[in-house]
Amino acid sequence: MKKGFTLAEVMITMGIIGVVAALTIPSLSTAYQKRVMTTQLQKAYAELSQAGAMALAEENGDNFRNSQILRDGDFIRRYVNKSGSHSFASSYETDLDGNESFSHMMDYCSNCSCGKTKAGASVCVGSNGDGYLDINGTKGPNKEGVDLFMIGFGRDGAIGDYDHYLRKIIRADWDIDVAR
Repeated sequence: MKKGFTLAEVMITMGIIGVVAALTIPSLSTAYQKRVMTTQLQKAYAELSQAGAMALAEENGDNFRNSQILRDGDFIRRYVNKSGSHSFASSYETDLDGNESFSHMMDYCSNCSCGKTKAGASVCVGSNGDGYLDINGTKGPNKEGVDLFMIGFGRDGAIGDYDHYLRKIIRADWDIDVAR
């Protein structure tokens, strides 16, 4: 007599494996997407802070928010826009505060100069040092605090405390889930 598994036993085992996979794969995929978004934010934040500090150093100034390069609208073109034109979604949802969604984001940014970072994030910065950062352009989910952030540069050229969503994420070791 040969020992082995019957076809029924193998099929039951495969069914159990399939159910376990169906339950775990979506959560792994979601965790991966959050990690990707967090990494994109981290890259864009570092690149913009470095560009601001570099611009301030080249101007020999003491306050980036009052710098001539911001007033001229030349900051994005000279220090950031390295890989093409910006691309923002046509509308964004605001899910962190429960506010209504807003569209035509550019209406809120007066005298902004816009561009795209090396990392592929779209950014618009106004003459006062405040602006918007979309870490993945027109791709979803297009929600404020998830892939769209209001940014503000500090006196030192680094992104400052202007936006509470961004600061929560930075303080939470770049974990978008903790910021919610």
